Amino acid sequence: MTIQDRRRARMRNGLGLAGTMLMTAGIAAILFAWWGVAHTGYTFEQVPYVVSGGILGVGLIGVGGFLYFGSWLTKLLEEQRQTTYALLQLLEERDRERDREKLERTSVL
Repeated sequence: MTIQDRRRARMRNGLGLAGTMLMTAGIAAILFAWWGVAHTGYTFEQVPYVVSGGILGVGLIGVGGFLYFGSWLTKLLEEQRQTTYALLQLLEERDRERDREKLERTSVL
């Protein structure tokens, strides 16, 4: 495993972890806002809970979702690179075999 592979793995894991933590914090903020609104009878007391907890929670879930999506995309990119590299090696091996066969044919003739 090269240094770049390690760096990419850390980036992917870091994005996934940060995304998961932010989404969890967003859900907690929404639940806190719901609890505050549910236990308050007056509208003027409910508005701060909705604004601070609800909107903040939705924002955190959105940002966390984007980070988690970025983690997933980096994983797909890594797999695609590995597949492309393996395919390139197979094609180069095939070309070498063809060249060897051509040399054998010309040497026989």
